[in-house]
Amino acid sequence: MEDVLDKLAQLSPKEILGYAIASEEDAKRFYETLASTSGALLGDFFRELAKAEEGHRAILIKLHETLFGDTSYVVPEGIPFAETSVKVDTVANLIEAMRVALVNEKTAERIYRHLGEVLPEHRGIFGFLAAQERAHYASIRSHVEYLEDLTQGQPEYVNAPVEFFGAQLELYLGPRTRR
Repeated sequence: MEDVLDKLAQLSPKEILGYAIASEEDAKRFYETLASTSGALLGDFFRELAKAEEGHRAILIKLHETLFGDTSYVVPEGIPFAETSVKVDTVANLIEAMRVALVNEKTAERIYRHLGEVLPEHRGIFGFLAAQERAHYASIRSHVEYLEDLTQGQPEYVNAPVEFFGAQLELYLGPRTRR
C-alpha cells in the first residue's frame, strides 16, 4: 500500500484522479464477484458496496470533466491495484478476499485524503469520498471479525464451501465489532 501511495504522490492530479477512477471500477468488479459467490445477505452487502463504488466513480468522472474538460481519463502505468483475483470457494477464501477488500478501502481513503491536499478547492468532495471508504472499511472489518470468530478452531467451517456455509451464516450475519 505504501508503495502505491508513494508512486501516486509523484504524479499529477490528473493522473492520480485517473488512477482513482480506475480503482473504483476495479473495486466494483471485485465486490460484484464476491456478491455472486456469497449467500443472500452477504451477497446483498457486497452488491451495495459495488453500487457505492459505482457512485464514487460517477463523482470522480464528473470532477474530471470539471477540471480537465472531458471524461477521458488516463490510468498511469506501473501502479497496480490491490490483488482482486482471489478465488472464493471456501469460507477461508472468503475471509482472505475480505482482507484484500480492507486493504483496498484503506488505500482508497488515503488516496482521497491526498487528492484533498493536492486539489484543496475540491477538499469537500475528497473528504466525503474518504469518509465513505472509511465506512466501507469498518463494515467489512466487522464481517471479517465475525467470520473469524465463528470459524476459529472449527476447520470444518473454515474449509466448508462458501455455498454450503453461507446458509448457516445467514442466520447470524450482521455487522458487529469485537469487544
